Amino acid sequence: MTRRRQSPSRTATISRERKPAPLRAARVVDLARVARARRRIETGWYDRSDVRASLVDAVLQEIRGR
Repeated sequence: MTRRRQSPSRTATISRERKPAPLRAARVVDLARVARARRRIETGWYDRSDVRASLVDAVLQEIRGR
């Protein structure tokens, strides 16, 4: 049994689907902010339930696009 080739339009659709989505808005990383966050991680700041809840809310808002 031979395998049929896909039509060009189907092949183009598949290749378009595999391309990564463009970033909404590329931002410059503030290294001082990263350092502060690392210090908070080391001290256990994020291990509090209220902080975890606010982080989840912030991540969900970012995913939804606010």
